[in-house]
Amino acid sequence: MASEAKITIIIPVFNRGEVVKSTLYSIEKQSLRPLNVILVDNNSTDNTLEVLNDWKMKVETNDFHITILSESKPGAAAARNRGLKEVKTPYTMFFDSDDIMLPTHAERIVNFLSKNPDVDVVGYDVDVKTLSGAKTQYRFCDRDILYNHIFHATFATQRYAARTSLFKEVGEWNESLPAWNDYELGVRILLANPKVKRLGGDATVLVVLMEDSITGTKFSSKPQHWEIALDAIDNAFNNSNHSNMTKYIDVRRAILAGFYKREGAINDAHRLLGEVMSRSGWYRKIVMRLFFNIISRGGRGIALLARPLLCFTK
Repeated sequence: MASEAKITIIIPVFNRGEVVKSTLYSIEKQSLRPLNVILVDNNSTDNTLEVLNDWKMKVETNDFHITILSESKPGAAAARNRGLKEVKTPYTMFFDSDDIMLPTHAERIVNFLSKNPDVDVVGYDVDVKTLSGAKTQYRFCDRDILYNHIFHATFATQRYAARTSLFKEVGEWNESLPAWNDYELGVRILLANPKVKRLGGDATVLVVLMEDSITGTKFSSKPQHWEIALDAIDNAFNNSNHSNMTKYIDVRRAILAGFYKREGAINDAHRLLGEVMSRSGWYRKIVMRLFFNIISRGGRGIALLARPLLCFTK
């Protein structure tokens, strides 16, 4: 019966009438049963809702339960929270409407959690198809995880599943953030000190990057969006026992400023870097300028440098 399902997959959908079909097909082919799926239409103006309803009518069974909801408040975070309110299973996995699960994805997660009942969050590697069509892999790291998440966004939406109660306990998705809400949520989850484990084996998720995604293709196209999220993360750290981590959020600001400059948004680059410099002592100013220059000139590797260069600063 559907009530015996261990995990619910939640997918927000906005104007994805054609794109979402591949995602739905990949979920339909999941080997795990019973399985619950919640789809949340977020004010679509195309045929998205029709596509979702048609799919539900064709594939729903007693052990494959599909719920279709509508959320009028704009934004994927609001849609995800709407879906979360309906979850009755002990675990929840959020997913995006343009990505693909291989058939064993949900089953391997539930099997792992069944064998490791003390685990709160299970993460996994994902394959990523870039805009150029090339494929790369993002690895999930369960060691030094807060630091790694700050620099590598380990808790991106498609890269983990967690206890439903954990999502609710940390305050759910922040609906005030226009972007990077999964990045901010990941920080709050980690501040709750959950037990996190990486699920080994081949990647069973394909993340498909698209030009019309929420994040877009250029940081400089929506500068305030990223900065608002970083401010929210600063606030989360300052209200925790990890206020010392705010210096690494300033590193992320210096990195973001470097991307602005690389993309030609000189005014935004110097504005944001100036904000970082205004609250930095002489040594940290040198380090932040170094990070800014590395990124603006196309370099990488800041995560390897930030800790040793800033370990003695507050």
